[in-house]
Amino acid sequence: MNRISVFCSAIVLLVVLACGQAATPDAPVTPLPAAAVPTIASAAISQAAQPATPFPAQLAPTVAPLPTPMPTVSAAPTPVSTPTPEPTAVPALFPYTVIDSLGREVIFEKPPERIVAFDSAPVEILFAIGEGQRVAGTHDFVSYPPEADDVPRVGGAFNMNIEATLALEPDLVFIFFDRFLVDLERAGLKVLYLKTLNQDFTKIADTIRVWGRIVGSPAPADELADDFERRVEKVRETMEPYASAMTVFQDEGDLWTPGHDTLIAEVFELLKFRNIANDVSGYVQLSPEVIVERNPQIIIASYGDTIRGNPAFRDVLAVRNKRIFIPSSDALSIAGPRYIDGIEELAKWAYPGIFR
Repeated sequence: MNRISVFCSAIVLLVVLACGQAATPDAPVTPLPAAAVPTIASAAISQAAQPATPFPAQLAPTVAPLPTPMPTVSAAPTPVSTPTPEPTAVPALFPYTVIDSLGREVIFEKPPERIVAFDSAPVEILFAIGEGQRVAGTHDFVSYPPEADDVPRVGGAFNMNIEATLALEPDLVFIFFDRFLVDLERAGLKVLYLKTLNQDFTKIADTIRVWGRIVGSPAPADELADDFERRVEKVRETMEPYASAMTVFQDEGDLWTPGHDTLIAEVFELLKFRNIANDVSGYVQLSPEVIVERNPQIIIASYGDTIRGNPAFRDVLAVRNKRIFIPSSDALSIAGPRYIDGIEELAKWAYPGIFR
């Protein structure tokens, strides 16, 4: 008998016994032998041993195919039209026009290559902005910079050697005094006549910029001029909190001294000095009696001290207190880039506790 027949007979026997017990409630239940009761496990094993019966085609589960994902297409960015930048306009350096001290237009179509300058200020400016090679000649009194020592000297503003000037073949001659203006122009030379700056020393910065444009080098000239202005402003701001202080006498030699309308007088105002010659105009020669009477607290000996050893001045406050300033250079005598050097040196000497 196979396993399935045994299994079916056991099921039928269980049903009969169950019916008989139900019909006769008082009859005792006789348990089946353990071996005759199939277990769920053995039944599961018996079923598992049978070959799997495939689902009929009509009952097979239907598996819907997954939808094929559509490719993601990113929209192309809308092209943005970038405007082409306009080129920055660079101002033309030439022609460049300077109005001279007679109100005439002096036009520069190109930078001058050979300049004879009868003044120290433009010589110092040109060397300071890197254009010293253009200085072909100068006057007898140039002392700075050292590189200018090799530049030929051709006289001075009041004793000009026109023949020697012509021999240098300049394409520009600069003068601050008009004595030889006509002679130079008659000789066929181009002349720029600008009076020496004698008021408002801050305009030295403007002069530097003008020369930078004349020779086609505005950038270094602007940088030098800006530095000049910043340093002047720093001195001004430092002195702002203070009131008028010491009286001053400046000896330019033989007791000649500047009055109220001179370049150095403005430096005195900047440093809160009171000029004992403030009541005169230009440069005047004071007598020893006037100097003693006005009794300056400080003395500026521009070209060396000739006062300290003079018995006439032994009671002057500046002499008694040893307050005589001897500049280290002629910076305060020339309206050029070094003028601010002279101001700063004087300020440090006069106010060592303020300027360091």
